[in-house]
Amino acid sequence: MGLLDNKVILITGAGNGIGRAHALACAAAGARVIVNDPEGGDTEEPAAGRVVAEIIAAGGEAAANTDSVTDPAGCARMVALAQQRWGHLDAVVNNAGILRDVTFKKMTDAQWRAVLDVHLEGTRNVTVAALPLLLDGGGALINTSSYSGLIGNFGQSNYAAAKAGIYGFSRVLALELRKKGVTVNCLAPVAKTRMTADLPMVDAEWRPEQVSPVVVFLASELGRGVTGRVWGIQGQRLHAYEMQMNDGVEKPGDEPWTAEEIAAHVGEIFSFDTSAAAPLAEGDPVTQVFAHFPAGHKPGVLPGWRATMHWVVKGATHQTVNSAGAVGAVQAGPHGDPTCTITIGADTLQAIFSGELDAQKAFMTGKASADDFGDLLKMAQAFDFGAIARAVRGDAAPAENAETVDDTPEGPREWPVGKTYSCGYAFVEPDHITAYAAATGDESVAYYGPDAIAPPMLHVRLLKPVMFALATDPELELDMLRLVHGEHEARFIKPLKPWDLVQLRGELLAVEEKSSGLLVVGGMYAIVEGEVCVECRTSFFVRGMGRKAAEARARAKSGAPRPPRKAPPTPPPADAKIDWAIDADQSYRYALASLDDNPIHTDPETARAAGLPDVILHGLCTMAMAGSTLVNVMGGAQPRALRRLGVRFSKPVHNGDTLTTHIWNDPATDGKATFAVTRGDTPVITGGVVEIGW
Repeated sequence: MGLLDNKVILITGAGNGIGRAHALACAAAGARVIVNDPEGGDTEEPAAGRVVAEIIAAGGEAAANTDSVTDPAGCARMVALAQQRWGHLDAVVNNAGILRDVTFKKMTDAQWRAVLDVHLEGTRNVTVAALPLLLDGGGALINTSSYSGLIGNFGQSNYAAAKAGIYGFSRVLALELRKKGVTVNCLAPVAKTRMTADLPMVDAEWRPEQVSPVVVFLASELGRGVTGRVWGIQGQRLHAYEMQMNDGVEKPGDEPWTAEEIAAHVGEIFSFDTSAAAPLAEGDPVTQVFAHFPAGHKPGVLPGWRATMHWVVKGATHQTVNSAGAVGAVQAGPHGDPTCTITIGADTLQAIFSGELDAQKAFMTGKASADDFGDLLKMAQAFDFGAIARAVRGDAAPAENAETVDDTPEGPREWPVGKTYSCGYAFVEPDHITAYAAATGDESVAYYGPDAIAPPMLHVRLLKPVMFALATDPELELDMLRLVHGEHEARFIKPLKPWDLVQLRGELLAVEEKSSGLLVVGGMYAIVEGEVCVECRTSFFVRGMGRKAAEARARAKSGAPRPPRKAPPTPPPADAKIDWAIDADQSYRYALASLDDNPIHTDPETARAAGLPDVILHGLCTMAMAGSTLVNVMGGAQPRALRRLGVRFSKPVHNGDTLTTHIWNDPATDGKATFAVTRGDTPVITGGVVEIGW
């Protein structure tokens, strides 16, 4: 059995070079191949015919076509040939190309147009003709860009313009066709062929046959999950091309940049350098800082944690910190395979350990970054960065019971209420729908079949970037170590469906200072084709933050009595009660399905170090599971009927808990109710609201 058995593949420009290699490789993998090439079309033995003869002689199936990709009618004929011979078309490889190299100043209109017509217009023409058949079977579209179009090459302005256009065309089609099951990828090969024979940059060892395995992979079932990629192939080396934005330089304040300021920062604005400069002496300042890390290591906090942390320090020597051992081993330079890589500038690092910059703010504002949030949190628990900073500065240790919270009341502060957040797009993928339903114990059949919808609470996974943008906004300066998720309410206007492309937007709705801390309220919106489908209101509470909290602490220190707290009213008997269980592995499954990367939900040691008896379930998982019980009782087990769901998180929930949903129906309105969730007599969700409607 071959990887491409029974698949039909159209390959343009397949009479010679890379296209011929593609045709032979696909046929060898079991594909039936339409070999297109206009070269020699009027002779007895056209190039396409010679390749077809090779395939048949090797026991394969193929048919020749000599139309030009510049002719839309000819493109229709090559697609029709596939349908007539074998009844379907599974993949298209747009490979046809020509060169007319000359500097732009000397280039004629004909030379410009000929190259764009074959490469860019030809790719478009073939795609237009083939797309209906590819949509029928969820096929693969494989286009061809080049180094010249992605990086640039002297004397190839026409070729580069065409290949850059193919790159952009492919990226957009990947977005538009993904939910239809069609993958779109781009090759950027470099190989020695007749077309590149005179180019010295092309190594003679880079052969067309080395490019074609990527085509076989992308056309096969192995490549079904891969789309929107640009594959670089140079001999035995495969690599990625990707458009990226760097961190850039942000000017503080509201005044626009001046031309002189831009001139002074051009190097920083265009820098992507995340590597160290030339290795520095062993006693350089950064190495000296890391030499003090053992002073802050707390091996008893997370005794089972094993990590290798690579610190990539821009402009200085890289460092490696290992968590194991009594003091935490530190070495200059990268050593071993990292479990987490932290990227930071030398100036930022020294500012943190000199006390000029808070470490948390450095990560929140993008001055430092880490690729594993879990290890970063564990490192914050296993190392006392205050002790390290004191060791670096040579300060005396603070008194054992010294106050660590600044109780000096701040002056009135202007919060950026009304600020909006644009966090890109996300697809509603079928696998994510079923995984989220399974992780929340939701067995509804509504998530399967041709009319499937997403679980209402899947918006949690989709809107995670918005939630993170709110919580880490540098204008708010929230203390993440004291932040808890207080409330969450969602209105479900229109169900999300498989392969919806969801626009992710947010807004800072309110900031309220309380005597116990700071309440931050954000709006989050899931938008499909300009229509809001899910609208959320979520709140974070930061304990002890804000002017009023500092004033309350000052009053407490002065001995002033606290105002008495009112006991919550005793609720009336519930109209309905539903018992349900949390599985023993619920928090682990939910972490995967929701993209939750906080280790207090998955790592017992981290949870215990945070003062918890064991891992806890994410509150939004409890909310989702409570919502399912409400839909089953009030909405006929139809998730489409859920219109509103809101909760206040009260107490943590643990794996293996048995919970009870208490429902109080609204006597004035059918389909509305309030609810609470308890573990025995302990409320874990209070102030719940639900609305069911059709």
